[in-house]
Amino acid sequence: MNDMTVKAAHGAAESSDIVFTGRDDEFRDLLYKGAPLEIVTFGFYRFWLATKIRQHLWSHTILDGDAFAYLGTARELLIGFLFAIAILAPIYLASFLLGVEAERSRSFASSLVGVFFVAFWQFATYRARRYRLHRTAWRGLRFHMDGSGVSYALRAMGWGLLTIVTLGLALPWMHAALERYKMRHTYYGDLRGDFAATGSELFKQGWLLWIGAALSAAAFFAGPILYELTKQGAWLLLLLLVSAAIFIEFYARFKALQWKWWLEGVRIGDVRAASTLERHTLTGNYWTFVGLFFASLLAAGIGVALAVAFLPKILAVVLAVFFYLAFIVHYSILWRTYFVQRVWRIVVNSLTIHNLHTAQEVAMRLDASSPTALGEGFADSLDVAGF
Repeated sequence: MNDMTVKAAHGAAESSDIVFTGRDDEFRDLLYKGAPLEIVTFGFYRFWLATKIRQHLWSHTILDGDAFAYLGTARELLIGFLFAIAILAPIYLASFLLGVEAERSRSFASSLVGVFFVAFWQFATYRARRYRLHRTAWRGLRFHMDGSGVSYALRAMGWGLLTIVTLGLALPWMHAALERYKMRHTYYGDLRGDFAATGSELFKQGWLLWIGAALSAAAFFAGPILYELTKQGAWLLLLLLVSAAIFIEFYARFKALQWKWWLEGVRIGDVRAASTLERHTLTGNYWTFVGLFFASLLAAGIGVALAVAFLPKILAVVLAVFFYLAFIVHYSILWRTYFVQRVWRIVVNSLTIHNLHTAQEVAMRLDASSPTALGEGFADSLDVAGF
């Protein structure tokens, strides 16, 4: 299944399959053991769980007969997080004191703090990606990344402002520009990355999804208006449900389209990928997650209601807290199952890698530095950590 095959189409082009061999039960056991420990340890076990998840995903991703490896450690993530908190805590305190002292200009001060944290969020995501890439290896050779997190954040802020002004129409070009910057600073050994896809391609493929998003927004805002005109709560509920359904369906389709566009645009030297992802491929994941989420929410609500109705007050409070924590744990498991592992499997198994032979004689760059987990710590402290 991983043997090199030769395809003759406008000349000989080598292609290799890449597969994900991880089993659902292994990943489920990992989550059912780790998610409750996150609660017990007040969230600190997430560094160990995130590391185990990354190790599981990469070690079961097989390209040309060899598995990838994730070499990061939970200790690195914990230290990076603590350093990030030490840096961010004075900033949080200063923003609070500024708001207290300058009551009249508090709105302006809050806006400045908000802009700062949006920019810092972009900086953190870039630095976290740099850390994760350097901890990822294939055939004993690591990926790595250089470039400036500050430069990336400024680009992201500029494109973000343009996207807001154009009501989202600039979003494809924003994605293309930011991905191009990231990939041109990405390396596998001494092979430099690039990004060949364009914003125009994404817009042409996804313009119907933008119409779907507009319909979803229109239904959402029409609900309160109809309620004011008719005083019928059923209209409000119906339109909110319709809006949510349209949004979920179109967002799932957009993510599949975006994945395919991104995967086929990535270049590492002459190595490129082709994907068989269809627009509807991820919709089952999203609807399954939504169904199980509301089922668990309903179960937790019924449990709390019964506890309040039939048990003494203290015991009812204890059980209410228990049901709440159980719901949080289940939500965490559902999210990581359907939006991390299942998406990873679908995406990886859709790929065919071309020109892999050009990466056979790759050497490590002598100037490749080893980044610390500080960027990952910033990302985790702002809740933007990824895989």
